[in-house]
Amino acid sequence: MVKGIAIIGAGMIGAAHASAYRQYAHRFNPAPGVLHTVCDMNGMAARKLAADWGFAHVATDWKKVIADPQVDVVSVCLPNFLHTEVTLAALAAGKHVLCEKPLALSAAQARPVHEAALKATTVSGTVFNYRRIPALAEIRARVVAGDLGRPVQISVAFQCDYAADPLLPHSWRYEFAKAGPGALLDVGTHAVDMLRFLFGEVQSVVGAASTISIAERRLPLGTTSGHGHVALSDKMAAVDNDDVMTALLRFANGAQGTMTASRVAVGSGNRLTVEVMGTRGTARFTTETPSYYEIALLTEGGPTGFQRIMNRPGSPNIGGLVAVPHDSVAVGYSEWFGFMIHEFLTCIDEGRAFDNGSIADGYHTAIVLDAIQRESGNEVPPLI
Repeated sequence: MVKGIAIIGAGMIGAAHASAYRQYAHRFNPAPGVLHTVCDMNGMAARKLAADWGFAHVATDWKKVIADPQVDVVSVCLPNFLHTEVTLAALAAGKHVLCEKPLALSAAQARPVHEAALKATTVSGTVFNYRRIPALAEIRARVVAGDLGRPVQISVAFQCDYAADPLLPHSWRYEFAKAGPGALLDVGTHAVDMLRFLFGEVQSVVGAASTISIAERRLPLGTTSGHGHVALSDKMAAVDNDDVMTALLRFANGAQGTMTASRVAVGSGNRLTVEVMGTRGTARFTTETPSYYEIALLTEGGPTGFQRIMNRPGSPNIGGLVAVPHDSVAVGYSEWFGFMIHEFLTCIDEGRAFDNGSIADGYHTAIVLDAIQRESGNEVPPLI
């Protein structure tokens, strides 16, 4: 049974974890104290998140939270450069740990976390919530079943516009030393995970190109969280990680693929687009239309046109977790995130590994991200 849940990091993504735990934690422990602690060095942010989602305690020192015997589940929701240290400490303390992506700034930094997770007796994972999109889980099942024939080509694009406005403030996200590669690590991590989820292991990165489209930004007058506008100072700071990254990859199964990650794609919002092509069919999906995916198949009479396959009660994660699982039901980011948290808590409750987005998946994704970074002609963050 889950005893107490702590969220370390009260920023934007911490709220996603808090919301999902609020929705599902009671299924595994009905006691009111199961939503235990929100921790952030900004005490005001921690108090607000705790109040918004019903967590009982607030802390500002993550080490004390990890040492608390009443806490057995920890979500690490901190800036990228802090993931490794806190996740390693939580694993060493015998906690169940869910670490936000990216697992680390590089594969060299992720390797010790991977090794620690293999030795640990607790459940651990990396946040790869897009695997829980019903349409993409169903596309994967069709790829595995051979419905599309032999895999030939895959295209995954994760395009956002959260950094498209040059008047948004400079923050840790635009510093290579703290964020690592920019769009590549921030949203490209999800794109690379989706490539692996659907087509298996990447054999090599054939080519890559990166672009910094906004070379400097004004510093904020105060602290920042998320991607919103704040009061700006007159001081400028350089942006030294990518705004856009594109890569061409070869898979172990012989297929090829492309990956695009952008944080400056005006009008894209937070859009993931996937197209999977095999010798006997093509399937495609975009988060802009989450209630269905499309598929075209090669029949004896020739190729069919694309047909919509709607979400339905029998779709992955729909029947058991959506309150009203009717045909064509549209589920979005909050639901996908909740499906992941439910699966994580289920694995803890049943004492089994969290294989669908494991620490190992985070590590192997980091290896591919490093290869893309090198192929683009950029340096990889060092081991720290």
